[in-house]
Amino acid sequence: MKLEAPARPASAPRRWRAAALARSTTRPAGPGRIADIRRDPLMSNSFFLMLTTVTAAAAGFLFWILVAHLYPAEEVGRASSLISCVYLLSYFSLFGLSNTLVRHLPTSERPGDETSTAVVTACFGTLLVSGTFVLAVPWLAPQLAFVHSSPLTVVVFLVLAGGAAVNLLTDSVFVAFRSTRYNFAINGVLMGSLKVALPVAFVFAGAMGIFLASGLASAVAAAVSIWVARRKLRLRVRPYFSWRLLRRTIAYSLSNYVACSLNLVPQIVLPLVVLERLGPVPAAVFFIAFQIANLVYCASYAIGDALFAEGSQAKADLRSIARRSGAAMLAVNVPAAAFVMLLAGHILNVFGPEYARGGTTTLLVFALSALGVAFYTWADFLLKVTRQLTASVASNLVAFAVILGITLAKVDEGLVWAAIAWGIGNVASGVVATAALLLSRRGPLAARRPSRKEAS
Repeated sequence: MKLEAPARPASAPRRWRAAALARSTTRPAGPGRIADIRRDPLMSNSFFLMLTTVTAAAAGFLFWILVAHLYPAEEVGRASSLISCVYLLSYFSLFGLSNTLVRHLPTSERPGDETSTAVVTACFGTLLVSGTFVLAVPWLAPQLAFVHSSPLTVVVFLVLAGGAAVNLLTDSVFVAFRSTRYNFAINGVLMGSLKVALPVAFVFAGAMGIFLASGLASAVAAAVSIWVARRKLRLRVRPYFSWRLLRRTIAYSLSNYVACSLNLVPQIVLPLVVLERLGPVPAAVFFIAFQIANLVYCASYAIGDALFAEGSQAKADLRSIARRSGAAMLAVNVPAAAFVMLLAGHILNVFGPEYARGGTTTLLVFALSALGVAFYTWADFLLKVTRQLTASVASNLVAFAVILGITLAKVDEGLVWAAIAWGIGNVASGVVATAALLLSRRGPLAARRPSRKEAS
């Protein structure tokens, strides 16, 4: 028997918007008090998103420590490259719908139908994008050929890739409705616990076993997220697709898709370039260093998501949101980056001496790049909120060209060049995005014209 969540009354969207407006226009009280932070949606949602990422990253940290001791470094290198590919392919499968849901769900009259349409689209997107990847593996990354060693492995790969895509999409639903505590409970606690528990069960399968452990955790999180959205948010998520709903936002979605794809391509290509140019062991070192650096980057991504959600509310004070989010990014990133730089060698040594020998300098550069990542993330989310998607595409194109250009030209000289390229690319992209915000009349950084009263 199929259970459906109770349908919301027709007036519910108006009540939700009224509540959102009340929260977004409430002036936050003075800093330094926990009660003030809880009343400020930007800060409270940023807190839960950071807590989610830190918890998930800590679980990932334990996962890779366990994997590094259970599996040979060559298998870790191949599996880490495959997991990076799946994580990013799942973003490609969304066709920009995750950002679209954050931007449009808070004011939607049919949030359940829009969410259902997005989930169905993501499933079809997985078949298209991940299926193409499987067919192209022999040419793109021969060392990952085990993915299509049998029809069963292909099916498992596609199912787990679909689970990762749906999980990312439901994350955006919780962000849109300022319910990021569910992100923490599902992705931070549940998925993190499963990731740590599963690697032991699949040691016999080598690199594919590492992938199974990670992918199954994500697929379970996706299923639980849909259940929570139905029960707690009262969203009637079901097998439903509406071309009319999709067509209304397709231009915004595809523009975001292009911008996000340009940003994500370096993240999927860098591990593959390192794997093919330097071998599986440097690929494993690169992956571990990048994952540790992402513990620092998570603050920028979390605050950026909260910025996007708050800026999408009705009558949001975007200038204030931009100022507070930028200050929060600096306040968290500077000490976090300094901490990782100070202890880089010791952190990597936990995974094994070969990781510390080959990756300490690379991790130092990745940690220093946190300020560049924060700069880019802050400016790019402001472009998305103000619908300056052409500028967003341009800034991400700059990052794409700089990161891949430097990596392809210099990585043969050492692994550290991949990290250097990453940092320079993010700074260059942030410069382009900020220039667009300063030049646009819609941006929060644009010069304000004095009113007639002020002029007189």
